[in-house]
Amino acid sequence: MEINPGSSLREAVTQFYQQHGFPVDGGINAERWSPFGCRDLKVYLPNFAWRRKAIPFHDLHHVLTGYPLRPSGEFEIAAWEFAAGRYPNPLTTLFCIPLLSMGACLVPKRTFSAFVRGKHSKTLYAGWSYEQLLDKSVAQIRAEILPNGPVSAKPRHYLEYLVLVACSACVIALPFLALYVAFSEIV
Repeated sequence: MEINPGSSLREAVTQFYQQHGFPVDGGINAERWSPFGCRDLKVYLPNFAWRRKAIPFHDLHHVLTGYPLRPSGEFEIAAWEFAAGRYPNPLTTLFCIPLLSMGACLVPKRTFSAFVRGKHSKTLYAGWSYEQLLDKSVAQIRAEILPNGPVSAKPRHYLEYLVLVACSACVIALPFLALYVAFSEIV
């Protein structure tokens, strides 16, 4: 999606939602269920309070970083967000962390590059008012949160990434391990 850097974030995020077939507010004001999707796949998820707080900023991150709304882009944005700063809620962290190991398996170079870029960036999750951000230009916020040029990985980034991917794999494996233990007790 091509975003005009001179446009306001309000215009850019509206364009983002329209292009992907989401309601103008991204579904955040839906009382019970809101859309979640990549490309043509749309799934409706419970619209918990923690999700309503995180999704507007997450969607702005897509607009600002250019990571697309498709599975590989979700892996990239998750890696970028984990590296750039903390999620606003532990449940948001738990919801997004599985994306890291999926990205490490399916698009490893892109996911690691996004992680390194995130290490040189800041998220919008802390210290920003969503409504005030919408009136700022895309270029202005990009200059404030993204690196102004190419970045390279430092040795510590490899270790940090591996630890995060290992945590992600554990989160994915935990329910399966619990089921195995539960069923092995029965049999």
